[in-house]
Amino acid sequence: MLTIALENVRFFAYHGFYKEERILGNHFILDVQVAIEAPEEPSSLGETVNYEGLYAIASKVMAEPQALLEQVVYDITAAVKAAYPQVRSSKVTLRKQAPPFGGDVSYSVVSLEKEF
Repeated sequence: MLTIALENVRFFAYHGFYKEERILGNHFILDVQVAIEAPEEPSSLGETVNYEGLYAIASKVMAEPQALLEQVVYDITAAVKAAYPQVRSSKVTLRKQAPPFGGDVSYSVVSLEKEF
């Protein structure tokens, strides 16, 4: 298998369960990892997954506020698979910086791993 990934992609977005989170926004860090069957001698983008395309998908999904981070990672996963049918597995991890619930927490994390 060949793995293609984006790690520690930073976004400012308006995801959150509470109304204030959808007004004030927060900092997020996203990891997207996909695996495809390894081509014999990859020589064109058509034989792999363009990580610029992964970023475009992530940016589009992150721009649409959602109440649950679980929905965000699900939407990214579904959009990646739709754009790149050759993807055999994926892992999407989203971290929300300093979630606003009163505790001293660096990040909350939601991760979705899928086999296709």
